[in-house]
Amino acid sequence: MTLITLFNDLPDLALIEIFSYLSSLDILWAFSSLNQRISLLLVERGYFRCINLSSTRHRQFHILLGMLPLNDIKTLIIDMDSSPLQLSQWPY
Repeated sequence: MTLITLFNDLPDLALIEIFSYLSSLDILWAFSSLNQRISLLLVERGYFRCINLSSTRHRQFHILLGMLPLNDIKTLIIDMDSSPLQLSQWPY
């Protein structure tokens, strides 16, 4: 009998360990839209309190704006030199 473990079967502590190796941007890009359980875990653990978008390209930046939990962000880092359109795209 073969047992198969799916990603959704992993306990929260295993996911938190995986997230510890990634930047908040990588976590957002890879995991925030998978399911409600993971999205809630990300917000509860504060992975979106400090977001660094300075290295994102314009298209990725625009997509990420729609994914960000804006009320949970405490610090947002953007880079006007590498992408001057970033500030103009920020809705606040």
